[in-house]
Amino acid sequence: MLDTTELKKINFMRGMPQEVLEKISTVARLETFGEESILLRQGDLQERIFMLVSGKIYLNCRASTGLALTLDEVNPGQSFGVSSLLDSFPSTYSAICVTDSTVITLDSRHCLDLIRSNYDIGYQVMKQVVKKFKNRMNRHTQVFMQALAVHPAIRQTEKTGS
Repeated sequence: MLDTTELKKINFMRGMPQEVLEKISTVARLETFGEESILLRQGDLQERIFMLVSGKIYLNCRASTGLALTLDEVNPGQSFGVSSLLDSFPSTYSAICVTDSTVITLDSRHCLDLIRSNYDIGYQVMKQVVKKFKNRMNRHTQVFMQALAVHPAIRQTEKTGS
């Protein structure tokens, strides 16, 4: 069983009632991974939620051209893999430790069992999932709009008035 003080270090868990944290701590594990450890490979089924306590993790994807792109840098307090609560989907990215990292992991099946057994826990967790996806969509929209602003085809259209 994980101490709830570790869970409180994670943004995704902040604001959850103590009794919910206590229930989640019964299925959470604290794990240590070395530099360059691969936590998740693009295309593998996502079956765990990862919450970074210390270290740094890159979320990378390989484009159809073969080029590897870094989508996000995960820092302490941040999490990824929460979509594993929605269904078993292949991961759209690989997660690689940049440095030695300490990570809280939650097996999504155990977490879903906990949610099904207690609707208050389910509500609190899913509320956090929605917030996380909303924040991610806002961030991706900003990046997309910035990329459009400097895209040559868009800039050409603005100049010609077409």
